[in-house]
Amino acid sequence: MAKQRIAILGGGISALTTAFEITNDPSWREDYEVTVYQLGWRLGGKCASGRNAEHHQRIEEHGLHIFLGFYDNAFRMIKECYRELGRPPGAPLATWQDAFKPHDYIVLTEKLASGKYVPWALDFPRTSQEPGTGGVLPSPWAAIEMLVGWLRRLISESDEHAKSAVWQLEEVHDACKLRDHLKVMELLVEAHHLLKTIDQDALEEDLSLRRIFVSVDLAMAAIKGLIANRLIFPPYDFFKLDAVDFRDWLRSYGAHEISVNSAYINGVYDIGFSRQGEVGAGTAISGTMRMVFTYKGAVMWKMQAGMGDTIFGPFYEVLTRRGVRFEFFQRVDSLELSADGSRVARVVVGQQATLKDPASGYQPLVTVKDLPCWPSEPSYDQLVQGEALRDSGESLEDWWTRWQDPAPPRVLQDGVDFDRVILGCSLATLPYIAKELLAASPPLAEMVAALGTRQSQAVQLWFAPDLAGLGWKLPAPVLDGYAEPLDTWADMTHLLAREVWDPAQVPHNLAYLCGGLTDEEPLPPRGDHGYVQRQEARVHAQALRWLTRHAAGLWPATAEQAQGPEPSPEPSPAPEPGAPAGEPAQAGFNWSLLVADNPSIRGPGRFDAQYWVAGKNPADRYVLSLPGTVSKRLRTDGAGFANLLLVGDYTLTGISAGSVEAATMSGMQASRIVCGRPKEITGDLP
Repeated sequence: MAKQRIAILGGGISALTTAFEITNDPSWREDYEVTVYQLGWRLGGKCASGRNAEHHQRIEEHGLHIFLGFYDNAFRMIKECYRELGRPPGAPLATWQDAFKPHDYIVLTEKLASGKYVPWALDFPRTSQEPGTGGVLPSPWAAIEMLVGWLRRLISESDEHAKSAVWQLEEVHDACKLRDHLKVMELLVEAHHLLKTIDQDALEEDLSLRRIFVSVDLAMAAIKGLIANRLIFPPYDFFKLDAVDFRDWLRSYGAHEISVNSAYINGVYDIGFSRQGEVGAGTAISGTMRMVFTYKGAVMWKMQAGMGDTIFGPFYEVLTRRGVRFEFFQRVDSLELSADGSRVARVVVGQQATLKDPASGYQPLVTVKDLPCWPSEPSYDQLVQGEALRDSGESLEDWWTRWQDPAPPRVLQDGVDFDRVILGCSLATLPYIAKELLAASPPLAEMVAALGTRQSQAVQLWFAPDLAGLGWKLPAPVLDGYAEPLDTWADMTHLLAREVWDPAQVPHNLAYLCGGLTDEEPLPPRGDHGYVQRQEARVHAQALRWLTRHAAGLWPATAEQAQGPEPSPEPSPAPEPGAPAGEPAQAGFNWSLLVADNPSIRGPGRFDAQYWVAGKNPADRYVLSLPGTVSKRLRTDGAGFANLLLVGDYTLTGISAGSVEAATMSGMQASRIVCGRPKEITGDLP
């Protein structure tokens, strides 16, 4: 029997998951040949990172990436990858435990009616479980029991005012244990009514009371909604709620406006770069329950190097050893159908560059402090056109680049170069590369039209002072819900040890900021060569404005008057103990705190020595979880073409939301269709 030739288009999480699982058997080569076709010089898709050799080998990411503790499928695969990688003890990132460290401390910020932001710290307890060990997800009723139990503990530590309003939770908890659904519903309605008798003005003045009110109010609304929609019974189809926006769904079950617009709910929207009205209720509830009730070890896990170094370097090394072929500088331009429209007959691939030594292939990794890493630019010395490409200043990852291919496109043929195509290109690329497929497959066209995508933006700041020196008094956080557009901040100072800094210039703090970037224009034709530059300029301008207006709310010592030559006669109010202080009016920003190679640079020019990026290319765009769109998502084999499988976090999975775990599930689904592996996909749909 002839080997099946698998062409994988793209090198993101879902594509490499498919390759990993297909080849996850010692005898896989007897049945398959696997080739990955990759745009540019590096793997990773929207999760790619690079080392900037011109700037201290610093890590430059597409955005902030943190693994959640419920990512069972992703962690299982990564653990297998690191075992097979077999780095010697003491080597950088020798094991998965070296590559990921637990993080428990989350801070949500809430904007009060006064306009002030206040912190809401959540210190999640550790569990004894190890991520990636699989198992059965708790039922919704079990989650309700856990939620009510948590509320009881929360209220037991509160003041008498709150206790008097929600005393019935003890009865609710007892009824939960007895699985008395009607009694639980009756008690919740009565308790919810009592909760609304709390003086609303007091919620602005008493933060402790406000947080208990919000926690109980949201929990009661959610539990009532789950029971009313019979989601406490199998098959637990949360997605049937997805036609309604999450906030509207909570309102319909009695949630107060203070709660609906609280830090909790803002965090749900922010994690998916979503705006008002842009998150389906079922997706939000399912994802939140998984995050809070099914995490293992820690609620979050931070990578200990760039995502490229931590994930895609090991994947590349292991897959190459197994015999997977990687073809870099291959831009997928179009997929064309057979005469009868049943199969992908041809894949047209643009040749972005040619190799000086084709027989040896492109060697993509560089070593930084003994760790294999992806560079932020191609290895020009390996390319025939390397010098010209460097001099041009063009990026091969720019969808609208002016760079001209040096050779005619390749045309991959069905039955010659491939027998099956794994389409791992991002959703927003499909209108460009899959026109024939969209015309021939109404379900595919409907999905692409329905599912929204959005640009993201990210900024990385290297500060001279440490975190305490910036004025933050709490533990190093992952923080969400702050002032837009850079509403999310993570302290990533631990990554400085992976970079190469001059002793006289060592930063002591590294801040990653990110948020959504609203489109000001539709995605243009590929001939619009200035589109990328316009988006980068927008991020640059927004970052300068945000730092001037909002940075001091997180880091009080960055306010211009905090260290400026002429202190303001009316300094901003001192922050509350623990910070953040909110938004000091016209606080300004002390640019001298940013590390810059040229110390003579003053003012906002020092920001230009930092790193900022827009998620501007189609492959970079984040897939939204808009209400009513889960029903439009296709399974990996749902496009209707005999030899095509779709992979990506836009396909239908048990999560159906933009995340590494959803992308992993999608890749596993595709591999299972090809070869029957893996047998189990934790938390996926039946």
